[in-house]
Amino acid sequence: MKTTIHIFAGFIAMLILFPIDMLSQFSNPVSKINLIPDVMNKVHYLENDGNSLTGKTFDADSFPVYNGFPKIVTGQSFEGGITCQMDADSELEIVYGIGATIQAWNLDGSNVTGWPVSLSYNAQGAPSYGDIDGDGQAEIVLGTSNFVGNAGAIYAFEKNGTPVTGFPIVNGATGRTIVLADLDNNGALEIISNKRIYPIGEVWVYRGNGTAYPGWPKTLDHVPASSSAVGDITGDGIPEIVSESYLSLYAWDRNGNPVTGFPFTMPNGDVNSYSSPVLADVDGDNIREILFGSHASSGGGFVYILKNNGTILNGWPKQTNWWVYGPPVLGYINGDNVIDIVVGDQVGSGIPTDYVYGWDKDGNVLNGFPIGPINAVNNQITLADLDNDNQLELLIDDNTQTAGMGKYLVYNHEGTPNNDWTLSTTGTSFFNMPTLADINGDGRLDLVGAGFTAGGSNQTYVYVWNTNQPYNAARTVNPVWQFNVRHNGVYGDNNLVGINETSVEIPDGYLLNQNYPNPFNPVTKISYQLPEAGSVSLQIYNVLGKLVTTLVNERQNSGTFEVQFDGKELSSGVYFYRLNANGISILKMMTLLK
Repeated sequence: MKTTIHIFAGFIAMLILFPIDMLSQFSNPVSKINLIPDVMNKVHYLENDGNSLTGKTFDADSFPVYNGFPKIVTGQSFEGGITCQMDADSELEIVYGIGATIQAWNLDGSNVTGWPVSLSYNAQGAPSYGDIDGDGQAEIVLGTSNFVGNAGAIYAFEKNGTPVTGFPIVNGATGRTIVLADLDNNGALEIISNKRIYPIGEVWVYRGNGTAYPGWPKTLDHVPASSSAVGDITGDGIPEIVSESYLSLYAWDRNGNPVTGFPFTMPNGDVNSYSSPVLADVDGDNIREILFGSHASSGGGFVYILKNNGTILNGWPKQTNWWVYGPPVLGYINGDNVIDIVVGDQVGSGIPTDYVYGWDKDGNVLNGFPIGPINAVNNQITLADLDNDNQLELLIDDNTQTAGMGKYLVYNHEGTPNNDWTLSTTGTSFFNMPTLADINGDGRLDLVGAGFTAGGSNQTYVYVWNTNQPYNAARTVNPVWQFNVRHNGVYGDNNLVGINETSVEIPDGYLLNQNYPNPFNPVTKISYQLPEAGSVSLQIYNVLGKLVTTLVNERQNSGTFEVQFDGKELSSGVYFYRLNANGISILKMMTLLK
């Protein structure tokens, strides 16, 4: 598919009337203005910081936007979109839930065949993508709600836009993003959602045919607060489900039995909203902890790290000035090989009042943090090496719009602003998580984001920027909301251990090749071949036999495949990788040297 780019100057015309009637608590009110970009596409305007008017200049667009974008759709999106493979060409497609629709676009801005599709209720959260019916093809899943009479449904569509058999599930209002995970290891992903039944809620698990999974639903003590996280927190290789109500945090095994120590009730009179749990091995014991943010009626917020028995990790929680709405995110930010945690806070204000906080795993404040004051952060911060300097940058949403324009902000790893990464949007980027990908396979980073014209036309503007920077997959922590297109909240499961089918010829037998390079630091490739289709898993173990990560867990056709494994989170040593396919098990050893 041919793709071209253009400089999106002046947003459709050189002279535009930008209305400013966004919710006053989220913006610096400015009367309607005619903004005329100069010949370098820069705009000058007056900004009110609450005390005085100050002249400000910004680039109307600092990166080229692909031809055909922005796409303008009535309605609002939450937690961003995804990129995924939906047709026969080599390029990825862009998928968003906006208003009462699911939109799917090619990189030239045209609609993917069979899309958009209409919904009976408004989209809640990002679309999810994965094989829910075990047919070897991924489906698109999205939850919806209108919160009037707690109405809503869960939709699932094939790549061509036709409904999956058994859907929609009209089971009431869903809150935020659907999570997909293979709970029973049969190659088909289950659907983990929640249901708002004010004043309480439920967590549901469905199979890919729309029927309830045995042992579910489970009742919450208040309304659901966010989407769930699904991953192994006990070390047995079987995923648990971690969910939030407004008042508590729950953990169950896949059959709905409570994990010992849960539910956990926050000890500071604080409550949960939107900050979905994140699962990560913070303390290096090869068992994942649970990270989440909260907020208190007194105005402050907290960031917790819980052990799998419901106890709080030493040094935590950490307090923030204002409420925490976005999930925390982890990464090696300051180069000391100690895992770090970052999160932003938010409060309704006409002036910059909020901060981005950074701590190491022990709760020590990172140099250069907190960053601010800035405008409120409502989403998960994106961590990635955006400019190819071998350091992680922080890409955050911003809840303001000035003269009709919103923006994404970028900060360097040491907390200084990166002004070379100005990303301007029509409308605020509030609650719109950006998506990072190499959409057309040219080795360059493409960045998808959106703005919403709140209080005005109530439209979402979706952009696809061509940054022309090398796409550093190994140094992209969370390219999409909650790390991957299944949105399971598992740190390290970031869709960048990409599975590439290198051959469609049918091999003679099962084969697991030696990883290359070996020894490696920190990235290596593992290839294998399958003579027939079936359920396949490829897992990494340490020398104690504990599962480190699962690289592949899905149904695959016959052929030869290659998977990239990034061991940046692991210490030097010997590891094992095991291929399981159709009853065949092959084990090999590899060495990580740092």
